[in-house]
Amino acid sequence: MMKRIETIHLPNGLVLEINDLSRRIAADTVKVELSFQMKVNVEPSFFASPDDHRQLTGIFGDELTYEHKLERTFVAEAQESATRADLLETFKKNSLGYLSKPDFAQRMALSLLKDIRRNPFKYRKNPFPEQAG
Repeated sequence: MMKRIETIHLPNGLVLEINDLSRRIAADTVKVELSFQMKVNVEPSFFASPDDHRQLTGIFGDELTYEHKLERTFVAEAQESATRADLLETFKKNSLGYLSKPDFAQRMALSLLKDIRRNPFKYRKNPFPEQAG
C-alpha cells in the first residue's frame, strides 16, 4: 500500500512527492521501498525550435514525470524505520540539489528529446492501438 510520507516544494517551483511502498516479505522481514515522483511541465521555451517542442509533446504530452525508487529487501522488521530514514536521507543528500536546479525541467526535457532522436524505435506510437495485447 502506498503512503505519502513527504511533499517537498523545491526552490525551482517543482514539487517532489515521496511515497512509502514498503511491504512485508516474510513473518519477520520487510522490503523497504521509497518512490520519489515529480511532475514537470514541458514549456516551449525549453527548446531551440517549435518542432523540437512538438516532437517531445507528441510522445509524452505537456507533462513529464520524474521518478526514482530506492529499496532494500529482506530488512529485519525491527530495522524497518531506521532503513526507511537512511534511504530518505541518502536520496535527499545525493539528489535534492540536482532536482532543485533552476534548469532541471529544461534539462530533463532536452535529455528526453536527445534520447528520442538517438533511439526513435523506443518511442514510436502504436498506429493500431486497438490491436495491442
